[in-house]
Amino acid sequence: MTRSGSWGGSSRAPQARIRLWGNFGTGNWGNESTLQALLHNAREYIPSARISCVCYEPSDTQARHGIPADPINSTRREFVSGGGLVLPVPLRTLRRLAIDLRDWGHALDVARQTDALLMCGTGMLTDCGEGAFGLPYDLFKWSLVAKVCRCQLAFVSVGVEPIRHPLARFFIGAALRLANYRSYRDRQSVEYLTRIGLARTGGHVYPDLAFSLPAPFAARASSPGPRPLAVAVGVYDYRCRGQSGAADADAYTGYVEKMGAFVHWLLGRGCSVRIVIGDLAYDRRVLADLRSWLLVRGMSLQDATFEDAPAGSVSEVLEQLSGVDLVVASRFHNVLLALLLGKPVVSLSYNEKNEALMAEAGLSAYCQTLDALDLERLKQQFCDMERSAERLREEISSKVSVLRERLQEQYRTVFALVQGDGEAARPERWRSAVSAPPRNA
Repeated sequence: MTRSGSWGGSSRAPQARIRLWGNFGTGNWGNESTLQALLHNAREYIPSARISCVCYEPSDTQARHGIPADPINSTRREFVSGGGLVLPVPLRTLRRLAIDLRDWGHALDVARQTDALLMCGTGMLTDCGEGAFGLPYDLFKWSLVAKVCRCQLAFVSVGVEPIRHPLARFFIGAALRLANYRSYRDRQSVEYLTRIGLARTGGHVYPDLAFSLPAPFAARASSPGPRPLAVAVGVYDYRCRGQSGAADADAYTGYVEKMGAFVHWLLGRGCSVRIVIGDLAYDRRVLADLRSWLLVRGMSLQDATFEDAPAGSVSEVLEQLSGVDLVVASRFHNVLLALLLGKPVVSLSYNEKNEALMAEAGLSAYCQTLDALDLERLKQQFCDMERSAERLREEISSKVSVLRERLQEQYRTVFALVQGDGEAARPERWRSAVSAPPRNA
């Protein structure tokens, strides 16, 4: 099949070759939930499409989702995460250039076999933790090769988080300008781009993709019958578990003490507690620290009132959340998935994106930041949420229904353009589709 110019002259629409791009396969269940949602909807809208993935851990993605996957690069672990190879600086630079050239060639080969490259949600527009030559550079590289190879390029409900380095801003801004379609998961993302001078990239505002997970997930409810009030408490790798210095170590110790005291308070009120995580690589260690804190204080964690087995997939996170009545969490997608299931939630946030999400759900009164976490206020918020739970469930369910429909609106636009529908797949049609003033940006 030739590029999109051949689609209009064919009597039968070709099989669309779609690649989903993102930070997948690393055990972050929020990222995995967005991939799972977009993959499900792509199959619903274009059953004949050949769907594959470009991600950081292809083997995990292939096994978990049953789709072919290619690596984003071969340099991430060694040059971003600090691999163990020690070489003189000139040799390291030459080696980096050689590997990088090979990665560009690989990206070009993949893009030549692709009709549409979809950047899948998540908070991918940031340089936090990686610098300019981490995710921002990868975004730029793949966006550029997509355009060189005449792929359709779309950023779909992506999130924007801090972008501090000028070079990272260049890479991200250039990638956005190359795109045929752009949408962001909240207004805060658009406002941040405006503040740093990237607002000219334009785009729409649609909800986070995880709100479009398949209906069987969204429909689950707590088990009926008399039982203790069940509460999910999410833990988070706050301040990198205090590994960055004395101040962070003190802050992390205080975080564990407050979360431990809150769990102790819940158990003392007769609640059952389910500890949940959002990232297998990072939060599991925090879970172990919390368990140790509780055991040192003589608490028995053996009976059915306390569970802390870490989730090994998005489905397991949803199963854990579906069995509780109320949720207190920090990870953005722990909060989001609780809302998807109609659960009232208190957000203990580490980023403004949590506040934006809670405001969208009408739950701004149930927010705190981790940096200013007040245990007594948390108890008050929890008690108020418990008293108002029935009303909150109805309001949350109503709002989530609206968010899910808005995402279907976006999917109808994106997948019509990807699939073709006569002349619709041609790049000039994509440009006209996004040049009109966005309905909700």
